[in-house]
Amino acid sequence: MIEASALIRYKQLQTLGNGALRRWGVMATIICLMVATLLGLQAADASALSYVTNSGSASVSVIDTATHSVLTTISVGPTPEQIAVTPNGAFAYVANSGSNTVSVIATATNTVTTTIPVGSNPAGIAITPNGAFAYVANFVSDNVSVIATATNTVTTTIPVGQRPDFLAASPDGLSVYVPNQGSNTVSVIATATNSVVGSPIVVGTAPTGVAFNSANVSGVPTLSDGALSLFLAAMAAALALRISGRRILIRHRRRPPTVR
Repeated sequence: MIEASALIRYKQLQTLGNGALRRWGVMATIICLMVATLLGLQAADASALSYVTNSGSASVSVIDTATHSVLTTISVGPTPEQIAVTPNGAFAYVANSGSNTVSVIATATNTVTTTIPVGSNPAGIAITPNGAFAYVANFVSDNVSVIATATNTVTTTIPVGQRPDFLAASPDGLSVYVPNQGSNTVSVIATATNSVVGSPIVVGTAPTGVAFNSANVSGVPTLSDGALSLFLAAMAAALALRISGRRILIRHRRRPPTVR
């Protein structure tokens, strides 16, 4: 009788284990689908709007790229020039040449959240791939202001060549290349030290812009806080599923009690 009871108990545990395995499988699948859906929505939102600086009207036009229509117009500083959006799409930084400032636009509300003083006549602005810093080329003061995006404050100012213009950050985030229109050179800033490395690179007459070929650089998608939480939950569920599966497999390998 004792062995028969043990066999019944074994069957009950086996049934419970299989049920738990199925529940964990369903849970992990649902969470993974939620993460995939959220990431898809993020990608759609990130490409839905275009921000245009209007230098003559001290404003930024927000264009819906799906309908090719202007959704709203945002007032910024006088003579806005280059604009850059953070990698996560949360903010747009506008270089206002006429007021020696940078306006920060929250893209969720399309409103200016803060205005940052920089050098004289800021023209170009570039944000590092990790979104941590914005580099602003000050056309008249011949330097570059470095803004920490976490606090929206200028952390340092870097001297470069004459009339720095539309600068760009390298795809790996290690360097910022600054075209110096007045000296026909390009200054290379190392972002680790925020200092110019080597001698300026001599180029053609009045260089204005810089662009990188990033074909050999792998793109890394970013997650919002909500997506990251779901992703971590999916990983935890998958780990629990794996552990649960191993326990059930061990139980299955054990010889069940025999009835005499």
